[in-house]
Amino acid sequence: MTLDAVLDTVIAGNRLLHYLASMLIFGSSAFLWKIAAPGLRMQLDRRLAFSLRAALLLALLTVLAGLPLQAAEIVGSWQAALDPALLQKLLGTAIGQAWLLRLLLALLLLAVSMLRQPGRLGALVVSAGLLLASLALNGHAAMDQGLRGFLHGANHIVHLLCGGAWLGSLLPFLLCLRLLDYPVARNDAGLTLRRFSSAGHVAVAGVLLSGVVNTMLVLGRWPTDWSSPYQLLLSLKILLTAAMVTLAIVNRYVQVPRMQSDARLAVAAIRRCTLIEIGLGMAVLALVSVFGMLEPV
Repeated sequence: MTLDAVLDTVIAGNRLLHYLASMLIFGSSAFLWKIAAPGLRMQLDRRLAFSLRAALLLALLTVLAGLPLQAAEIVGSWQAALDPALLQKLLGTAIGQAWLLRLLLALLLLAVSMLRQPGRLGALVVSAGLLLASLALNGHAAMDQGLRGFLHGANHIVHLLCGGAWLGSLLPFLLCLRLLDYPVARNDAGLTLRRFSSAGHVAVAGVLLSGVVNTMLVLGRWPTDWSSPYQLLLSLKILLTAAMVTLAIVNRYVQVPRMQSDARLAVAAIRRCTLIEIGLGMAVLALVSVFGMLEPV
């Protein structure tokens, strides 16, 4: 494997880890803040504590690694990642300014996570949302100028936030399914799952609509030329997203009504579908991490 290929793999891996961490923080925090029944909020918060702390640390570390990796890619040398002069020069560019903003947002998110005031969850959602939205400063959405550039960036932000709300909330959703087994928590868990169902419709619709708009803005047509690596990977992303939507529809409109007659089997089926949904979501983010670095042709 050539040095360029290794660098691209490491950068894509760093991007993937950052996507996963940022979306988990945003989606899980939003779930706790606005979807979880008050009687479950503290219990779910405790159960998610380790995962969220790990995601916070990972989000910060992946941001920190971003600029050195960018420097290494530009020069084509690992030594460039540790060259103070080159890194300082990069800070004066649009790439460096975007990285600096993202670093400040990651530090803000870490500071907010340490708060213990009643408004902590709301502040955590806002700061996590800002970090996730800042990903629109890089990539294909940042290539356009003027009004088109503004609209492209805004649409990309909607896509990121809806995707984070969808994928990031699936972990606390799984925890709520487990709480259905406890009589004391069953009513609150049921209320939470109904709220999630309503919010999930909005998040999924937002992902699909903004995804279509983004494809039209970048390519101007559907990705049908599979000789292009970008279009091939984008087509795979669309296919995997369609599979995720299908699983979500099966959960909501097949398995949820089935709970009235056979709750145990229905909940087990919902859990399996959700785990597959998470796996597909991670595969989607892996594809995005790769084709986001390719020329959109």
